[in-house]
Amino acid sequence: MKKKLDEWKKQYDALEVRDHELDQAIEAGMQKAVKQQFWKRWGITPVVTVAIILLSFITIINASPTFAAQVAKYPGMDKLIEFVQFDKGQKAAIENDYFQVIDKSVTQGDLTLTVDGVIRDENGLVLFYTVSSEKELDRVRLEESLITNVNGRELAYQSKDYSPQDENRGTVEYYTDDPIRFDDFTFTTEVVGVETLDNGVGNQLRETISIDFHAENTKESIQYQVDETVKIEGQKIHIDSVTIQPLRTTVNLYADPENDMRILAIDDIALVDEKGEEWTGIQNGMTASGTIEDENYEVYLQSNYFEQPESLALTFSKVQAVNRDEDYFRFDLEKEQILHDPYDKFYDLTYESGWLSISMDKMENYYMDPFGEILDLDGNVMEQIRSSSSHQSNQKTTTFKKAIQTDERIIDIKLSGYPNWIEQKVAIPLN
Repeated sequence: MKKKLDEWKKQYDALEVRDHELDQAIEAGMQKAVKQQFWKRWGITPVVTVAIILLSFITIINASPTFAAQVAKYPGMDKLIEFVQFDKGQKAAIENDYFQVIDKSVTQGDLTLTVDGVIRDENGLVLFYTVSSEKELDRVRLEESLITNVNGRELAYQSKDYSPQDENRGTVEYYTDDPIRFDDFTFTTEVVGVETLDNGVGNQLRETISIDFHAENTKESIQYQVDETVKIEGQKIHIDSVTIQPLRTTVNLYADPENDMRILAIDDIALVDEKGEEWTGIQNGMTASGTIEDENYEVYLQSNYFEQPESLALTFSKVQAVNRDEDYFRFDLEKEQILHDPYDKFYDLTYESGWLSISMDKMENYYMDPFGEILDLDGNVMEQIRSSSSHQSNQKTTTFKKAIQTDERIIDIKLSGYPNWIEQKVAIPLN
């Protein structure tokens, strides 16, 4: 181990970091070293002295992209970089000691599930987990997860999202409409993995595992009541409020249903401080809730809860919109023809084995599913057994696919997104 430490010291000394940054980082690392078991599970050495050195890197990593790039070169360090370099709100929560270490494991059969820790606030809970086994597994995943309180009452979540970090580790995120009223939780999930036997046959392992844990919310929301209406090319958008919590920011806004154009989405909405730092939309997970012309519509952004900006503004400039009387596709499924497309952006319609496919010229950063409700020619919503959709891109085109079961030859599909924008810079001061 001494030899290993000497090697790390040489690498450490060679890095281009100012002395005062190192002093501050080492102090921060010593304060956090009590959490070493969690970091061990995420690929970090179990020796306390080494943990202090490694954890001291966190402050510098976040302050210096150059340092992060250098550390990433060394074996075993990429897991640490990966863990701290993600969603800005979750990253800031960890940096500000708002991560709660749980470190509880339960073994069932050949599978062990560990709840490493959680971040929670009034309306959200992000659970970090690890799956392990004495057998070599691949295709490890969690299925049918739920959270209950001590009385067995299930957490009524608005959205749930699985985000694997790698084959054996990841997060499960829960967000609720109503505040979470309890602090004692039971996480129950099906843990699945595949063991490859000597004969090449995959042996699936599947166990239902429950783990109890305690996690408190100690942070109150930051509320900004805005109540302001803005116009973009004559189209009105009302911003009601902005609520900032440790895990995410919620913007309550809606488009005027009397607008000449139907607003579909706001592409670049963000919080911006006086330095130009931006907190943009959620990268993985639920980005909005409701219908944009409904007064209860919400957009979700990354959180800047742990920042103390001198000024903060809500900004946007690029709004997806189409003429209200043209906000739909019309397709002839039998002839595989596009009969109506408001701005003629799509082509190459195919309909085969219950899958409809259309393509468009590839646009940088546009991947929004254009398919909304499916209607017959009388305007009746056609219920679907499955609601699967997908997209794929190459260098020239982006293709969107939608599962559609119907005996109708001609159908309409309401637009839920479309590559047509009205643009104007909007900046609303919050403080």
